[in-house]
Amino acid sequence: MANIKQLQMWNSICADARISVSKSLFGLRTTAVYNPTNSVIDAQTIEMSPADGEQLNRILSTNREKLVQAIGNFRPKPIVNGNYMAEVCTSRDKAFLAILLHQFARMSYEPVTDVLTFEGDEARAVGQMF
Repeated sequence: MANIKQLQMWNSICADARISVSKSLFGLRTTAVYNPTNSVIDAQTIEMSPADGEQLNRILSTNREKLVQAIGNFRPKPIVNGNYMAEVCTSRDKAFLAILLHQFARMSYEPVTDVLTFEGDEARAVGQMF
């Protein structure tokens, strides 16, 4: 699990009206909650190979109506020090998912997509990849 506050997409998550952010334990712990289902959001980062990263980028660029079809059986294999990294925030009930894909360039991970959010069946379909 990644610290949600350390993600590059943290500001986008905070700005989303569907998400509530609360701090506890003297401000040391931050919790994000998907409001429609009152489900806590967990964060993770997944590093992957150039081939898997390019495939994921193509999938995320696909028209929403063809998303499930584009995903098919694709499951990126996590690797250490990958060329691509996905920041993924998923509600525990799988009803919400946010993703930001990065590529390693100029000695750091640079975003190659906007922060994309999915709800309901789309979130479940995208979440199955991870």
